Amino acid sequence: MLTLGDIGKQGDALATFIWFAALFTMSKQLNELGFMAFIGERLVLRLGGLPVAAVSNCACSSVYVLLHYLFVSQNAHLLALFGVFLGVGIRLGVPASLLAFQLLFATNYFAALTPQASSANLLFAGSGYLTQQELYRWGALHTALCLVIYLVVGTPWLLLVMR
Repeated sequence: MLTLGDIGKQGDALATFIWFAALFTMSKQLNELGFMAFIGERLVLRLGGLPVAAVSNCACSSVYVLLHYLFVSQNAHLLALFGVFLGVGIRLGVPASLLAFQLLFATNYFAALTPQASSANLLFAGSGYLTQQELYRWGALHTALCLVIYLVVGTPWLLLVMR
């Protein structure tokens, strides 16, 4: 039988699961309350005047990456925003599979953006090898470099492969 003492001994691990549960619940509630649909509508209005679907692809991918500053968890970010941005891109004329790949790739490479952006970063932050400022600087540089590479090289490559 599991006692409160047993749970207390697992403090940090249990706290992590509780936080993830709260983050997933918040992401789900944002969708159910229509907030994410509202954000999607606003994005379509703002990006609707862009001339080319490729520009919309770049804008959607860039905004998706930048919004990770508001999320601690990659999973919560993906659950809350992936469908919204994919829907926005499709409405703007971006090929669905192209944008889906770009957003999925971004969900991985923006993991370096902040010390809290993914669970793996907690190891770097806790090691003391890099300062908090260095983690933010290198994370932002890495994320920006990956975004540029995926948009400049990845977009034409994906379009070629998907034909």
